[in-house]
Amino acid sequence: MPKPKILLFSDWFYPGFMAGGPIQSSFNLISHLKDYYDFSVITRDTDYTDIVSYKGIKSDEWNILPNGMRVYYFSEKKLSFPAMSKLIDSEEFDIAYLNSMYSPRFTIMPLFILHRLGKKVILAPRGMLAPTAIAIKSWKKRPFLLWIKNSRIIKNMRFHAASDHEAEHIRQVFGKKVDICIAPNLPGKIETPVSIEKRKEPGSVNLINVARVSPEKNLHYALETLQGIKGKVKYDIYGPVYDYPYWEKCKELLAKLPPNIKAEYIGPISKESIPQAMKDMHFLFLPTQGENFGHTILEAMICGCPPIISDRTPWIGLESANAGFDLPLEEQEKFKEVLEKIVAMDSDEFKTWSEGTRKFAAEFINNPELLKKSINLFA
Repeated sequence: MPKPKILLFSDWFYPGFMAGGPIQSSFNLISHLKDYYDFSVITRDTDYTDIVSYKGIKSDEWNILPNGMRVYYFSEKKLSFPAMSKLIDSEEFDIAYLNSMYSPRFTIMPLFILHRLGKKVILAPRGMLAPTAIAIKSWKKRPFLLWIKNSRIIKNMRFHAASDHEAEHIRQVFGKKVDICIAPNLPGKIETPVSIEKRKEPGSVNLINVARVSPEKNLHYALETLQGIKGKVKYDIYGPVYDYPYWEKCKELLAKLPPNIKAEYIGPISKESIPQAMKDMHFLFLPTQGENFGHTILEAMICGCPPIISDRTPWIGLESANAGFDLPLEEQEKFKEVLEKIVAMDSDEFKTWSEGTRKFAAEFINNPELLKKSINLFA
């Protein structure tokens, strides 16, 4: 019996990495479900913020990647409504999967075409229906959301929520009767790094942040919180700059940090390089304003780095498992208290937290229900 065919649309895809989580989410989904469904991907031929095509791919035609994935890479020159319509019309597929909420080229444009064809659509908002996300440029987003809610397009649409929390955000926007399937994002098929005991001296700590520089990731808040923390603190910051005016505000705070706080912006990092970057790090410090999953958070836990994050992600109840801290952003003093606590930790206490974090991650990754829920997403 032939496998059902899924046509996946995404602004950015492998080998790109600058767009972060959405690339990982779709890549992991295909990697885990390839035995159940036949995926084809339609995307751009450049990474986020880049203008040079990926090396080793052919633009404006189908490519079979070394890992077996079938991908069509649109060049900017040929990415138009007629070209997209012609490409979709030429494909035989059962379901379309849209890996974004607001993308003009890879959500809105395909939606019109798919509606004409009467195709079933699965839309993954990727956290973009959270109130904090809608509030950013809401004058553009709200009319589009209202149009979907009141159009016939929604009748053939299923929403992919990565958590109960995200499902509630979807209902708040589109109503209680919409078709929602809750399936947590799948982790990457990676080998867990060998557990190496990290040295941790009382009075010092190494922190890492891996996220795009934008208001929703809250780097400014993190730098504010570090002000006044005693002890020796190293804070390595990775990720592409998405919002340059916001980055300028962050740089002002970086310049005002006291001498005992060494915070350094290093720049973008590929997924493959993250374990090495975390090798000597003790904690992930990422007080994000919201995540529908948070691949970086899981990667940090796999590497034995307990996360210090907000309570606006699916990763909650961490402290009771000695796996990190999820705290309310409204209570910044609690973040400061935790930072003071981890600075004071010795190696034995940190080892307890690091091992608890690895155990927490392993239990999540090895949960067989994860795969079942993703399989059922397309059923």
